[in-house]
Amino acid sequence: MRADEHLLGARMLIRVSQHISKFPAHIVPILTSTVIECYRSGLKNEAFEYAGMLMRPEHRQKVDEKFKRKIEQIIRRPEKSEVEEPKSPCPVCAAGIPETMLDCPECKSRIPYCIVTGRHMVLEDWSQTPCCQFPCLYSQVKPFIEKTKACPMCNTEVFSHHFFLQKGPVPSQPRMESVVNEQADRIGGLAI
Repeated sequence: MRADEHLLGARMLIRVSQHISKFPAHIVPILTSTVIECYRSGLKNEAFEYAGMLMRPEHRQKVDEKFKRKIEQIIRRPEKSEVEEPKSPCPVCAAGIPETMLDCPECKSRIPYCIVTGRHMVLEDWSQTPCCQFPCLYSQVKPFIEKTKACPMCNTEVFSHHFFLQKGPVPSQPRMESVVNEQADRIGGLAI
C-alpha cells in the first residue's frame, strides 16, 4: 500500500480476512483496513461484505470513530461493482487461476507465493532470493531490489544482479508442496 499498489494490497487483506479467526487480537484493525482498501480499489462487493462483519455487535464498539461513519455508509448504500482479478497459469497444471489464489481448483495443488507481491508463482517468471531462497516473481523483484537494496523477507543487503530467471523451483525441491511448506515453516507455520 505504501507503493500505491492499493488493489494488490486490498487483495492481500482479503486473503488475511478470509482467515480472520487466526488473528483474534487484531480482528477490528484488519477488517477496517480491508474495508477501506477494498472500497478505495473498487472492490465494492468485498468492502460491503467485510463492513458487515465489522459492524456486528461484538466488533462495532471497537471500530475507530474516524472510520465508523464511512463503514456505516458502505453498509447503508451498498455498491456491488467489482474489478475482476487477472488470471495467470498455475505452475503445476497451467490452468488459468486468479493471481492471488494459492490453491489450484483444477489440480488441487498448493502454490507458493511471491514474497514481493503475494501473488502465486508462475513458471515463466520464477526466481528466488539468494540469501533466504524464498520464491519471487523475477519481473517484480528486480524493481523492488533496485529501490530498496534489501531482501523483502530477511532484509539482507542484495542487488538486482543476484537474481536470475529460473524455470521453476530449484532442483532440490521437486514438488510445489515442499516450497509452500517451507514458506509456512519459515514464517511460523501459518500458510494462508
